[in-house]
Amino acid sequence: MTRAKASADHRATAHTASGAIPRAVYYALASNVVVALGKFAAAAWTNSSATLAEAVHSSADCMNQLLLIVGRRAAVGDADEQHPLGFGRETHFYAMLVALQFFIVGGLGSVGIGVWRLWRHAGLQHVPVAIAVLAVSAIVEGSALRAAIRSIDTKRRAGGLWRWFRETGELEVMLSIGEDAAALVSVLVSLAGMGLAALTGRPVFDALGSIGVGTVMMVVAIVSMREIKSQIVGESAGLRDRKAIRAWLEARPEIEHIVSLVVLRWSDSFVVAVQARLVAHHSADDLVRTIDRIETDLQTAFAPARWIFFEPELSKPGEHPL
Repeated sequence: MTRAKASADHRATAHTASGAIPRAVYYALASNVVVALGKFAAAAWTNSSATLAEAVHSSADCMNQLLLIVGRRAAVGDADEQHPLGFGRETHFYAMLVALQFFIVGGLGSVGIGVWRLWRHAGLQHVPVAIAVLAVSAIVEGSALRAAIRSIDTKRRAGGLWRWFRETGELEVMLSIGEDAAALVSVLVSLAGMGLAALTGRPVFDALGSIGVGTVMMVVAIVSMREIKSQIVGESAGLRDRKAIRAWLEARPEIEHIVSLVVLRWSDSFVVAVQARLVAHHSADDLVRTIDRIETDLQTAFAPARWIFFEPELSKPGEHPL
C-alpha cells in the first residue's frame, strides 16, 4: 500500500456517516399517519374494499418510514476494523426490508382484500363519505409528493425524476418518493373503482379497485427492489458524476494520462479508485505530496468522494514512476 492509499484510509476511518434523516421521510410519515387513520374510519363506515386496501397501503407506508429512520440511524456508526468503510450500507438492508414489506403487506394484502370482496359480494354504503376521504387523501399525498420532490437538490432533479431515481444513492428519499407516487396513483384507482361501483350498482368494481391498488404497489416495490439490489451488488456512480470526475482529473497538470477510473457508489457517497500516469518527479517525497494534494483537492471539489485510492502508473513497463 502506498502512502497515498494509507492517507485515504485514514480519512475514511475518521469520517462518520451522516445521521440526518432526509426531510422526504418525515413528509411521507406525517402524511401517511393522518391518511391511514382517515381511510380506516372511512372503510369501516362505507364497507368499501378499495378504501380498506388504501388504509392497509398507508399503514404499510407508516411502517416503512419508521424502518427507514431506523436504518439511517444504524448507518451513523464509526468505521472499525471489520467495517473499514463504515456502516453506510445499513440503509441498503433496511431499504430492501421496506420494499419487501411494500410488496407483501401493501401489495399482496390489497389484492387479497379485493379477491375476498369479489367472493363475498359485499355492498357499499355511504359512498360520498368514502369519496370525500379519498379526495382529501389525494390532496395530502400529492402535497407530500411535491414536498419530497422539492427536497431533492435542484441540480440533481434537473435531468428528470427517472434519471435521478436510477442514479441516486439516497435510498430513503427514493423510496419515500416512490411510495408517495404509488399512494397518489392508488387513490385515483380507488376513486375510479368506487365511482364505477356507485354508478352501476355493482360492488365488483370496488373490489377490482382494491386489486388495482395492490397491483400498483407491487409494481413500485419490484422497481425499487431492482434498484436497491443493483446498489447492494455494487453500482457505479451516475454517468454525469463519472464524466465530471474524469474531466477534473484530466485537467490536473500533474496527471499525464488516466489509465483507469472507478467511481463506485457507496450509499450516498463515492469510492474513487484512480490509476494514472503522473509527470516526472525528482523524489519519492514529491510524488507522495502530489498524490496527497490531488486526493485532497478531489474531495474538496466533489463532496460525495468520501474514499479516494490513487495508484501512480509506470511511464513504461519496468520503469520507476519518479
